[in-house]
Amino acid sequence: MAVHAGIAPLPRFRLAVAPTFRPKQSRSLVVRAEQSNQTTTQEVKAEGASPVASTSGVVPPPVAQAPQKGNAGLAAGAVAAAVLLFALPRLGGGAAPTLASLEQMSTPLDVALVNGKPTLVEFYANWCEVCRELVPDEFELEKRYQGKVNFVMLNIENSKWAPEAAEFGVRGIPHFVFFDKTGEPLAAAVGRVPRQVLEGNLEALASDAPLPYAGAQGRTSSSAPPPGEMAGPRQTMPRDHA
Repeated sequence: MAVHAGIAPLPRFRLAVAPTFRPKQSRSLVVRAEQSNQTTTQEVKAEGASPVASTSGVVPPPVAQAPQKGNAGLAAGAVAAAVLLFALPRLGGGAAPTLASLEQMSTPLDVALVNGKPTLVEFYANWCEVCRELVPDEFELEKRYQGKVNFVMLNIENSKWAPEAAEFGVRGIPHFVFFDKTGEPLAAAVGRVPRQVLEGNLEALASDAPLPYAGAQGRTSSSAPPPGEMAGPRQTMPRDHA
């Protein structure tokens, strides 16, 4: 290259080419983890060539099982249910009371007249409609005065009680006889008498006071069974009150 006079030559420069910067490429690393019979695939992003640890699939925690009752628990429950069913009639629960309920709760006559407590004796029969009508009131009163007054049920269908029925002149039922604590008869009430008659006399017996109602009478059923309700022979049991 020609150089003109009076002009200093320019220095020469070399242009350096900067190296091209290439960013590191991310690559996908597929990790497979097998557990039991199930395969879980998971993609993991990794920078460079750094090693990536194997990742297992997430397994849900086991569900707790409720403990099962054994045969002993079932047997205890059955026994408790049987005891409850037996006790319900005596506790006033369950089905409505019947003449059979009153008979079951009855005190034997020979015991009642000597145990030092006053006594209410009722002559009745299973076919007696009036007797059945009075059962709810009698049941409640018997629970109230339990332990203070004896309650005795005598079924006139049983020939065993024929002497007692004749002694107290039973011609209609129900026929009630009130005894003091020494076993002496004080008064009688016949038929469907009001609740206040039975309640008033029982309260007087329990407190050893004069009876407010003597000789009360109401609607009765005949002492003879109606047609179609013939009383058959009955076997007398040791604790038979009926």
